[in-house]
Amino acid sequence: MISSQQTAENAFPESQNSSRGWTCFLIGLAMLPVSTVIFLFCWLFALLFEWRGLARLGTHGLGRWLLIVSALLTVMCAFSYRPQDSLVGLFNYLPFFLFFGLTLRLVTSQERIAQVIQVAVASGLITGLAGTFEWFSGVNWWWEPIPGVILLVIGSPQEAGILERVTSFFGWPTSAATFFLMLMPLLISSMLAKTPKGASALYAYSTLISMGIALIGTASRNAWGIALLACGSLLIVGRRFWLFAALLLVTIAILISGLGSAQSPVVDALRHVVPPVFWQKVSASVQTGTSSYESLNNRYDAWHIAWDMTQKRPLTGWGLQTFPVVEKEVYGRKADTLLHAHNLYLTYTAETGIPTALVLISFYVWTLIQGIRSTFKMPPGIERWQLIGLLTALSAYLLFGISDVPFYDARINALIWVWMALIWRHAQLIEVASPPKSPHA
Repeated sequence: MISSQQTAENAFPESQNSSRGWTCFLIGLAMLPVSTVIFLFCWLFALLFEWRGLARLGTHGLGRWLLIVSALLTVMCAFSYRPQDSLVGLFNYLPFFLFFGLTLRLVTSQERIAQVIQVAVASGLITGLAGTFEWFSGVNWWWEPIPGVILLVIGSPQEAGILERVTSFFGWPTSAATFFLMLMPLLISSMLAKTPKGASALYAYSTLISMGIALIGTASRNAWGIALLACGSLLIVGRRFWLFAALLLVTIAILISGLGSAQSPVVDALRHVVPPVFWQKVSASVQTGTSSYESLNNRYDAWHIAWDMTQKRPLTGWGLQTFPVVEKEVYGRKADTLLHAHNLYLTYTAETGIPTALVLISFYVWTLIQGIRSTFKMPPGIERWQLIGLLTALSAYLLFGISDVPFYDARINALIWVWMALIWRHAQLIEVASPPKSPHA
């Protein structure tokens, strides 16, 4: 059994006086979806409280990797098509490496891992309810408690063309969809680990339903598909085969009703059963002239440009945050039609070059491998399911990266680095709890 008091000294030493830093960290996590400014300020204070420990980060394996990547990204700015833009683009990476280290330093036991997940899921309930309210009321709401500094928004008043899609606190449906994708696996995993009862059941199902409704309201086809895949995978791991079969039948019904011919009596019958929000979105994706179809064409164009950029500068890339500029000045495209490459991995290769991209991507793979290995070493129970949920959330993020670039939202970027830190902490706690056997034993 894993002792909650054991910590992984071989990676990042435990903070000896982390109460203030821990409090700031949890407050920032709770406010993460609501306000970028508030969560960043809270985590900045946590960094200040823990700076002594973080200063030793570079002496450990993970810290050295972070320093190498930081150096590569900084050096690549000198070769950028627009160095000033690339220097600003460093802020999509370097602060979040620090958040990764901060999480590892503060989260030193299984109890703290559980506490982080509980706070995050609670924020998911609030965000899901906000998205549900936005969708059913059709009202956008915003409040500016500190003018020019803090703006709290439900909806997307600044994007008139996107008001019919749920954005919750994020102002953009893609970011909201990614947020729900990264939280729902954790909640489902905890429910599979221990069936909730009474008040716990009410809380768990309310949270899951609110996030599910809001996710549907984002109208993100990719997020829907990945959510179904993630949920189905967890049901298989949890041996809930009847639930998996039901989910599979629902998915097939949606696909047939959306992609089938309207003249078919089967399709017509299904369209009277399947909610229009599903089959109409699927159907519009293959019909020329629709906005859904055009969005797919825009993605293909973005991928083509990003790949061409990669081929022209395979070693150094064009520089961080240069895609919109290059598409306009080099490829003659309107910058407002393709703001980014719509692919996480092509973004890395086009903007940082193939070598740096491989270093970045390898860390995701390294984290997944370490986490998967750890699941086989853990006994059945809640802690193992927590790790499975984190791995599923990370996998969902990486799959979503095939069709979009979620890290441009600081809240999503921060959350994925926290999740990866928790996966590593799980792995390190396992190593401490299960030391190698002596050859003489």
